[in-house]
Amino acid sequence: MDQATIQALQKWPQVPNCFGWLHFDRRGEWRIQNDYAQQHHLPGEKVTHPGFKNYIESHLAVDDKGNHFFQNGPQRVYISFAICPWVVRFYPLAEGKWELKTTFGQAIQPTGCFLDEQDQISFEAEFETFTQEENGQFTPTKIKSIGLLHDHDLDIFSAFAKIFQNSCGSLGEFLWQEKMSIEPIYSEDLPQLYQFTKTPKP
Repeated sequence: MDQATIQALQKWPQVPNCFGWLHFDRRGEWRIQNDYAQQHHLPGEKVTHPGFKNYIESHLAVDDKGNHFFQNGPQRVYISFAICPWVVRFYPLAEGKWELKTTFGQAIQPTGCFLDEQDQISFEAEFETFTQEENGQFTPTKIKSIGLLHDHDLDIFSAFAKIFQNSCGSLGEFLWQEKMSIEPIYSEDLPQLYQFTKTPKP
């Protein structure tokens, strides 16, 4: 979090929080939801400007109630999520190897792998963000949370996965750096399990 943001908060401490305006979709895209989009339950206009996307992603934080927000100067802009706070993709390395990273560019080491009722794959891992201290300063931190695999990368995932047929326990194995079980999960349970708010309210 840059010093200009800290100074803006100190100069204008009473700027009201913003809700319902910024949405993070299931493919890791930021969307601006104006009044019309909110009233008609539309996804909103996609943010395509690289500089603005980078600004959002370098000013993300989470409060002690699990509400994620974008600190836009002195204003806290709360984020709603289609599924969860991160989207994960496979990125190629040398010699045919791959790494897992968020769409923000954070490399992750998964500690859990899940398949939900919509056939979506998600990974549990530690993700980087900021928390705000009582003195107004932002502290880098890592939190255990969940990241949805981008659906364009399901074919790559299948090359590392072994799915069991007619299983009543583990659904399969993810053959990554260490073999891990693919466990069932319900997407509606993610906010409670990983302590985030899907749609923050005033």
